[in-house]
Amino acid sequence: MEASIVADALAVHWGLPRPLKITPLAGGTNNLVYRVTTPDKEFVLSLAGNYADEWRLRFTQNVLAQLQDNGLPFAVPVFLPTHTSALAASVDIDGCSALATLTRLIPGAAPDRHNLAQTLACGAALGTLDAALARVEVTEDEASSWRSYSDLARCHPLVPDPLEAIATLPVDAAIRQRLADRYTWLVERIPDVYASLPQQLCHEDYDPSNVLIEGERVTGVVDWEFCTRDVRAMDLTVALSWWPIQRLGSGDEWPIMRAFLRGYAQALRLTEPEIEALPLLLRVRSYTSLIHRIGRVRQGISPHEAAIDRARAAIEREEWLNVNVAQLITIAREEMGV
Repeated sequence: MEASIVADALAVHWGLPRPLKITPLAGGTNNLVYRVTTPDKEFVLSLAGNYADEWRLRFTQNVLAQLQDNGLPFAVPVFLPTHTSALAASVDIDGCSALATLTRLIPGAAPDRHNLAQTLACGAALGTLDAALARVEVTEDEASSWRSYSDLARCHPLVPDPLEAIATLPVDAAIRQRLADRYTWLVERIPDVYASLPQQLCHEDYDPSNVLIEGERVTGVVDWEFCTRDVRAMDLTVALSWWPIQRLGSGDEWPIMRAFLRGYAQALRLTEPEIEALPLLLRVRSYTSLIHRIGRVRQGISPHEAAIDRARAAIEREEWLNVNVAQLITIAREEMGV
């Protein structure tokens, strides 16, 4: 994308003074993100992808504004209004319209997931965030989505039948069968587990790329596009699926998990039923990721290899859980003081 298009949008909709320095940042799966530097301030411009709509932006802004007023020890990216007081502006890119939002730049860099001091700090920040999210006031209709019930058949609009989608994956037939069997096992157990666990608003995407840190101090939590009501333990589940992923199965994953759990427990402690549900929730997370990626392949915005990678990751996670589920629960109990 040409920098001139970005600069024109910033000048027209937000009145940012030129000259502007525009630098691409590492974006998420669904967004293009740019660092914008003016003579005296810095901002982040996000061009929203397939999850963007104005209703969703209003919901997210409401959540972020309440969090900002909650006295968090780190920042969240509240949207800056355009000159017409809108939360976003439509920007034409190669003949297609994208929804652009502008926020203040939050200082910091992604944490080193193998730095245990930083991992502990990130765990503590998530516990603090989840405690604050429990106090955010939104209506049931605003907060609920398919994630509130883990309805995997509604995970992506182009994947209404996940079993059929799994059957078409270009992987070995034995892998497809394992995935299908575990999916069937999972959906039979999800309703009872979700009915028994506390629910609240969750960030839903707390991985290292969405956390900013300086030294051992978390400075910000970004990328709120998936925020919704879910079982409370899902935020911790997402983090536990990402932080040790490069060490999974080596034995070195346990210090990372311990540090994150210890940090989280400084602000919020899971109950015994939530701890016991962690293995199932990790499986839910794996299949959510797989189904979503299949949907993106069907949209034509992800390659087939991306879905294949998620299928293999789901198998690897299952194999790890088969060996380590007891140790995972023991460590979670120890760190949570249950």
